[in-house]
Amino acid sequence: MLSLVIITRNTSHLVAGLLSSLEADGSIAAATKEVIVVDNGSTDGTEDMITSQFPRVIYVRNAENRGFGAAANMGYRRASGEIVLFLNSDTRLIEGETMKMLGFMEQDPAIGIIAPQLVHEDMRPQRSFAPMPSLALEIVPRAVLEALFPGFRTKGGTGSSPLDVASLIGAALMARRQLLDRLGGFDERFFFFLEETDLCLRARKTGSRVVFFPASKMVHLQGKTVAQSWIRGRIEYSISLYKFIGKYHSRIYYGAFVLVRVCKALLFLLPATLLPFVLFVKPIRRKYRYYAQLLLWHLRGCPAGAGLRVSSQG
Repeated sequence: MLSLVIITRNTSHLVAGLLSSLEADGSIAAATKEVIVVDNGSTDGTEDMITSQFPRVIYVRNAENRGFGAAANMGYRRASGEIVLFLNSDTRLIEGETMKMLGFMEQDPAIGIIAPQLVHEDMRPQRSFAPMPSLALEIVPRAVLEALFPGFRTKGGTGSSPLDVASLIGAALMARRQLLDRLGGFDERFFFFLEETDLCLRARKTGSRVVFFPASKMVHLQGKTVAQSWIRGRIEYSISLYKFIGKYHSRIYYGAFVLVRVCKALLFLLPATLLPFVLFVKPIRRKYRYYAQLLLWHLRGCPAGAGLRVSSQG
């Protein structure tokens, strides 16, 4: 049987939409043993909405924002299903699609983690899997790598066949409970971002397959959960990225990685500062503010509390 674990913080309307899409998908609803919503300290009436509109949902509330990994661990450890589907609150199930993925996973016990093709509301494909973070990815533009190496193409163009990949996007992850127990769940040192990348890497080290399953599709309202704190979200990504690189690489590699990212920030900021008229273009202005904050964060010594955690009590 399947258990669903949904992580939320101040996204009451998104959670309601997700739970409604689950109820509308009769096949996956019948296969679901329980639905658990873990709330990272919402103040938008999420609890009242769930208890009044979805009384069968198990609601778990944290007094503060503990981050995605910690909340996901709380949810799966309370679950009793043999397979756990972790969902962001900004996802929507499409009738019949999730059952395809569950059926495929049940047929192959070697699959430890599987994920669907994420799509926009108009069914355009989104990036659904990713290579491991590396120095090469920081130096060489992704478009160049995708042109030279098909394995770097992570959005569309992959056909409909299952594909073993390095890492999956964490908006929708289906995992075997046995594997989660073996790995100890998500590494809670990753507050937000790359906790799924770390989980996939550790899963593959045990010999488990990590599979992208494009025959199954799921809507992802991309970016809705961090749109209001975009720059802080990007800083949080850098915090997780440095933790990931430090966990799996040498100090020399880590130092080179940080140096490259600082140089990239400077290479963007200096021309834009010397030619300020380019800042009239909104996307460039937004990127300029981000790189300025990123550089300031480096100058402050890369504090771990400078990202999304600074507003976690708000």
